[in-house]
Amino acid sequence: MLDYLGAQVRQLRTDRGLSQADLGDLVFVHKDLVRKIECAERIPSREFVECCDAVLDAGGTLARLLPMIERERLLRRNRSTNDQAKGFRGEAVDRPVLDWLLARPASRSVVRAVDDGAAHAAATLRELRSTDHVQGAGSTYPALADLLSRDLDVLAVGDPNVASGFLELAGYEAVDLGLDGLAQDHYLRALRIMTQTGDRRYGGYLIAVSLAHLALHCGDPDQAIRLTTAALHGTTAEATPAVRAAFRTVLARAHARRGDEAACAAALLQVDADLARSNPADEPGWIAYFGEADLADEKAHCFFDLGLHELAQRQAGEAVVLLPPDRARRLAIDTALHASALARAGQVEQATAVGRQAIDHAAGVASFRTAHRIVLMMAELQPYADLADVRDLAEYARVHLPPLLTPTS
Repeated sequence: MLDYLGAQVRQLRTDRGLSQADLGDLVFVHKDLVRKIECAERIPSREFVECCDAVLDAGGTLARLLPMIERERLLRRNRSTNDQAKGFRGEAVDRPVLDWLLARPASRSVVRAVDDGAAHAAATLRELRSTDHVQGAGSTYPALADLLSRDLDVLAVGDPNVASGFLELAGYEAVDLGLDGLAQDHYLRALRIMTQTGDRRYGGYLIAVSLAHLALHCGDPDQAIRLTTAALHGTTAEATPAVRAAFRTVLARAHARRGDEAACAAALLQVDADLARSNPADEPGWIAYFGEADLADEKAHCFFDLGLHELAQRQAGEAVVLLPPDRARRLAIDTALHASALARAGQVEQATAVGRQAIDHAAGVASFRTAHRIVLMMAELQPYADLADVRDLAEYARVHLPPLLTPTS
């Protein structure tokens, strides 16, 4: 992100025939600070970005990156100072996961009467999930947060699985808003409920899929590997084949992020074997979403991180074909990933054409994560910024994408 911002500043500056000293004079900073920001050695302040956007007549191109820059600042501060006020905190996960591992599994299923309130809550959860897929968390999280503040304590007693489902969705949406620390808090609260009820399988899912994906999202593949390994170990007797497959796809993603192609391939082979043994009738309802489209998405990210661009293109394209049209956010992310893989392979004309499709998918989604993926796509095309197709795509994104959501807590 910082490399992309620096490249954008440098391009805009040189297009106007300005030196680093000239730009420094215009925005009231030393030329050495301009150099460090252009080389991604310093995180720019909000004032610097806004001033550059104005004096370079960028039309909001730089200012719209501010939410992502602020998230990067927060991630780096947490890593260097162990600041626990905001953001993802890897060490905060250790004790809850250990508590889950040491807890006694439920000896039998607890049957609860399904009253009208519980049935209504379950229906509301399904409706919120459906709306989230189409519109993004910016449209649905406020209603979800209000529901949690009113009803969570009652739900946790009357129907803990639905309560945990609401918290898992809240965590997923917090990630979609760029609020990593809030997402972690929601996931850990759901895990505590599952630990108390003895539901090993869904607790393992919260660890291996929700929390481990969050660790990956925050740049900590080692933590993701520890979490998925703990979940696999702790659900040896409980996890069904599709559940194990979902766990192991995250493990594959983490190995890919670390550049370990052999370990990633081994994990993906296990995923395929698990799914071949899966009988949908024996799987829990909450894992039903995990099908060919989601697996193709996970494989595409693995191959992209490993630099296997042709395989990444193939899997991202397959995911887009398999996804239903109401999965707007996932369509935008996977299409942008496809374009990024094309750009890395030097197929610029195709990348810009696919990139335009990604922007079209993203245009109606209120999602920080989607916008972040679109910007990363544009970063992959930055080496070709002088080409007309790339410039046209950047303008198309500026005009058609909604304002970015800004993380605030």
